[in-house]
Amino acid sequence: MRKHNQQGDAFCDSVATYMDSLLRKRDFAGSIQYFDSNRQLVDEVGGSWAGAMLHRVAQAYASLTNYKAALKAARTAQALAGAEGDSLLLAEIFVTLGGILRDSNELVEAQKAFRDAESIFRRNDCLEGQSRALNQLAGLHFRQTDFRNALTVLMDAVGIARRLKDDRKLAFMMGNIGRLQTFMGDFVEAEKHLQINVDLSEQNGDQLEIARARLSLGYVYIQQADFDQAERELEQAYPLITALNARREEVIYLTYLGELQYRAGRHDLSQKTLETALAMAEEAASGSSLAGRVMRHLAELHVRREDFRLARKFAARATVIMNEINDKVELGALTKIQAQVAASENQPAKARKLFRKAIDLLDESGVRWEKVEALVKAGESDAFAERQRMTYLFRAEEFYARSRIKSRQEDVSRIISDLGTFNPSGQGVPVASASSPKNDYLTACAEIKRIKKQLPMLARADIPILITGETGVGKDHLTRYFHALARPDKPYVAINCASVPETLLESELFGYRRGAFTGADGNKMGLFETANGGVLLLDEIGDMPLSLQAKLLGVLERRKVMPLGGTSEVDIEVLLVAATNRNLEEMVELGTFRRDLYYRLSGITLHLPALRERKQDIPLLLEHLMRKRKLLAEGKQLPSELVRQFIEYDWPGNIRELDNRVKRLEVMAQMVAEGDLVEVARSIFGGDNPEIETANLFERVEQFERQLITEALLAAHGNKSQAARLLGVHEATVRTKLKRYETQPEGEELRRLHLKGGAPG
Repeated sequence: MRKHNQQGDAFCDSVATYMDSLLRKRDFAGSIQYFDSNRQLVDEVGGSWAGAMLHRVAQAYASLTNYKAALKAARTAQALAGAEGDSLLLAEIFVTLGGILRDSNELVEAQKAFRDAESIFRRNDCLEGQSRALNQLAGLHFRQTDFRNALTVLMDAVGIARRLKDDRKLAFMMGNIGRLQTFMGDFVEAEKHLQINVDLSEQNGDQLEIARARLSLGYVYIQQADFDQAERELEQAYPLITALNARREEVIYLTYLGELQYRAGRHDLSQKTLETALAMAEEAASGSSLAGRVMRHLAELHVRREDFRLARKFAARATVIMNEINDKVELGALTKIQAQVAASENQPAKARKLFRKAIDLLDESGVRWEKVEALVKAGESDAFAERQRMTYLFRAEEFYARSRIKSRQEDVSRIISDLGTFNPSGQGVPVASASSPKNDYLTACAEIKRIKKQLPMLARADIPILITGETGVGKDHLTRYFHALARPDKPYVAINCASVPETLLESELFGYRRGAFTGADGNKMGLFETANGGVLLLDEIGDMPLSLQAKLLGVLERRKVMPLGGTSEVDIEVLLVAATNRNLEEMVELGTFRRDLYYRLSGITLHLPALRERKQDIPLLLEHLMRKRKLLAEGKQLPSELVRQFIEYDWPGNIRELDNRVKRLEVMAQMVAEGDLVEVARSIFGGDNPEIETANLFERVEQFERQLITEALLAAHGNKSQAARLLGVHEATVRTKLKRYETQPEGEELRRLHLKGGAPG
């Protein structure tokens, strides 16, 4: 009998070994067929061995996406292993079962299976299995866009990997943690964990993981608008990818590079890069999500080029693919593009509907920076009323401030600042002059009063003026004032050199003639010609490329400009004002700004002090701005408590930030129509409370969202539908947020805002 048992055991082992070899070869149909041919033996032996065989069958069926058969096999294997008390086999079956349930979209049951697997592995002190189960659970949370729980689970898995001293697994987890933090918008932490991933992978000699980590780092820097650093990371990833012939990673690399290029204004390069990526993606798997993402970025590119026909075409193709896999991030981004196309076709109602849908989809996805991009585009769109646009822009500005993405924050601040003015784009369009020079530059600062006295003399000097000072300090405003004194009946033209892509700046400044380059279908007058006889402001001159600095110097010396593609020069006569928040002397020493141009510009230099250095101006500016926005009636004085709040703040964004805070005050005062202005002002400075800085980014964004929802509900007297309209979202979103935050504006909340039934004073 013993001999017979030994022979039987050997035969069973050989059957299991052969099944394993078929699975390793990915011959899933063959492994199922082999199991069926040995079904009688499986039934006769039974017990844990039969459970293990059925576990293999479940894996094979799952790989063939026959989830119904896979689930039946896994449940039978679970029963057999459980009856025998084979704990480790049972844990492995639960891992497979969780994967089958996840792929069948039975997410609650899948979560339970992964937790059961982790629990059994933990009781048996099987760290490797426990680590695998936690990774699967984290992936499931990620799929549900529950990033916070995914991060918590991964952190537990990291502890286990450290106990195992498994650096390869630890590197992989650090990469996933970094990617999760990227989705959550916590870019500082994402960068830290992805760098650990790089360091560990270099120690392990894992070239593919290094490449993936550098791709992810490049993506983080793209979202932070640090394009130079992003390009360096992508350049380091590319040789590794090509050496490994990793085609999927190469498509991702090209997609990221294409996004970087169009964000940096290099549209022609971006189109070539993204078209190459699309060809590779469709060759590998036509209609795949990889191809769909490339199409989305091509649509984004064509929106920027204002080729809305092609944008619509690529967005439609990508939407079909993303609908099949229900990718809310991509669907939200594509809906935003469709909204922009609708706005370009003068369909405001459709554009508003699509923008709101995009914001809701991206809110559900949990990917914060994509949602903020949609908020900015909605805020820029004329489809919405000014108050709604400001609400969207303030939400975006808050995110960038919390994420410490200064360049994007400043971009949004400029949009808010320009909203409602004659020249909302700020890109080289003639703007109205100051109507009354005597009252147009309010100040109690002795230094600025001295500058004001100099301006009439400078108007007759006909030499360039350089204005220095921090961002938002009032350099453009002082130039307008100078124009009103010097040449009020002549053009005033302003351009921000930092916000125009390098490839477009030359043609904007100097103009072009038909046929000068692809797309030059006619003649275009440059800004020097547009400003002829008047004043031209070159704002952020420190961001002008060196190649253009040389051409600018030639224009200043000869007083002639040569349009691109032109054959004859045009005489120009302008008063040139250059402005910068950078230290040009340091840039000259570093070789990033031409010494000869600096000397040409800096003969007359006017420095505007920061607002925190002249707080005596704050009450003057506050009163002027509040009267302008009808927040302070004629004859009424500013509440002393309101003045105190504004004076105590440090104003890193200077006058522009002060103006934007007053605009925010106006929006909130309109939303909370019965609120006291002093109390509403406390809410707009609430985000600057040092205690909030101790919270992580996820918590701070939640605090801001909670505040907005509370204010909207108060304005709507608790009506959720009306509150949703005020916020520009669907009612379902408000209800979901209320459930998450348990926010109810009643009791102390109502008393805090002093709801008295009157209009704001």
